[in-house]
Order: sequence, then structure tokens, then C-alpha cells
Amino acid sequence: MNNRILRLLPMLVVQWFVFFGCAEPVPSKYDFTLPPIDQIGTLEVVTWNVRYFPENGNDEVARVTMILDSLNADIVCLQEIDQMTQMERVAAALPQYDLIKSIRTDFLMLGILYKPSLLMPLDTAELFPNNGYDFASRYPLQVKFSALVDSVVFNFTLINMHLKAMGDASSIQRRHNSTTLLHEYLLSTIEGGVDTNFIVVGDWNDDLSTTSGAVSFEAFMDDTAHFKYTTWDLSWATSNVNDSYPKWPSFLDNILISRALFDENQTAVTQTLRLDAYMSDYFALVSDHRPVLYRFSPKIN
Repeated sequence: MNNRILRLLPMLVVQWFVFFGCAEPVPSKYDFTLPPIDQIGTLEVVTWNVRYFPENGNDEVARVTMILDSLNADIVCLQEIDQMTQMERVAAALPQYDLIKSIRTDFLMLGILYKPSLLMPLDTAELFPNNGYDFASRYPLQVKFSALVDSVVFNFTLINMHLKAMGDASSIQRRHNSTTLLHEYLLSTIEGGVDTNFIVVGDWNDDLSTTSGAVSFEAFMDDTAHFKYTTWDLSWATSNVNDSYPKWPSFLDNILISRALFDENQTAVTQTLRLDAYMSDYFALVSDHRPVLYRFSPKIN
């Protein structure tokens, strides 16, 4: 077990089961570990709203550090960072990661942790600087990456965002406006041949299966020729067991890909990481959102 994990948390129980399993817990003097989600030959992207991080101070900083270290994803897109200096502490404790952070957004900030051993950022931008109202002053954080995965060089553009919350008519309209702007931007970029491999993740603050979601995300839902929500089936599931926001319950943390990634998506995995199955205090200490994973095998550009 990673020595850093052993130092972070007090004695409780180790639970050795997969995210959807129910094996008996194994007693241990350590708190717990999580099964790593990284696999050889794949790229793992996780989106995670960490709820006013760190609302619970040093205990939350330690727990989030341990979770990230255990999961060991290639990329983690974070939303709702209240104190960026504390997320910088987390990044400093995890030498496998570098942190890209939002600059223009100064409240409930965005961050992207990535492994420089696999990924090289080529360009970073905060989108739609003139549309802060529709984006709730949380400007989407875009990073163009070049990845080396299992000897395959794969270039793609990642966008991390946190859309307007609430279900009133004004908030729904603002989400509609923001995703319409995003759709126009992505489509024009793709048709211009500049970039084609897009992955858009984050807290979209609406559920694809609801009437409000149909309005909020109309532009993308009406353009299935160019875009696909990999979280579609999770949103429409009859059971709420895998909802990303179980408090409501609903699925708010969505992942969108562009057409150039449709082939990769045939063997990809989209999964809610039910961290609350490992730690009874997850919702109280860490977040009211569960992380969502997208894992795929890149093909040569």
C-alpha cells in the first residue's frame, strides 16, 4: 500500500470490493483503499464536483488526496474549488500529477489534474469571456493535450465546466444559452478541421432524462450526428443507484464526446464511482457528488 495513504487517515476498515460489488469487508488497521481505475492502453478521464472544496478543512484535504492517489486516473477534472491554494496542496502531495487551474474564474473554480508522464498540454484557454452571465461566471476551462498511450500518440481537446445550477426558468434558460454557445463553438472548430477529438466533462447541473434537461441541452441532444453523451444510459437508468447526485436524486455530471471519438466509444466505459460504498462519511466529509469515469482506448490520430 502507498505509504502516503497510510499517513493520511486514521484506523477504520478496508473494504475490498469493486464499485458494484458487495464482498465482505476485510479488517485492517488502515482506513480503506480504492481499486485503481487506470488500465494499460487506456486513457481515464474523471469528472468530480468536490463541493466547496475544502469545506471541511484539513480532514477533507487529506481524504481527497487519498482518493485521488488510490484511483490513479490519468486526468481528473475538478469543479467547485473554493480555495485553490488547498487544491495546490493536494497536487503537491501527488507527484504523479500536475495541476492546471482556472484564472478568470475566481469563485467555485475549476482545476484539471493530469499525469505529465502521459500527457503534454499544448494550449490552455478559458472560453466565452464575454458570456459570464450564462456560464454563471465559471468560464469553461479548455486544455489541448497530446497523449502517449501504449505507444499511440493521441491529440484531443478537453473542456471542464460547471454550468448554472437550479431549476427555475431563468437558470434553465441560462444553461440553454451556454450549451448553445458551446455547441456552436465546437461545431465550427470541428468543421474547420482544427480539432476534432473533443471531450467535454463537468457538472452540467441538469439531468438528460428530464424535461428541463431537454431544454438545457437542446443543441447537443438535437445533434446526435456530431455529439454523444456517454452518460446517456446512466441518466435514463430506471434505478437511481448510480446517480452522480444521489441527494436529489439525479444525474448531473455528464460527459460529452465528439463524432471523431465515436469509434473509441464502442469499447469505452462510463461509470459512476460510488465512493460512498467505501466510506460512510463520504457525503458529509467530501462531496454531495460522485465522480464519473470515462475510460477509452485511443486510436492513432
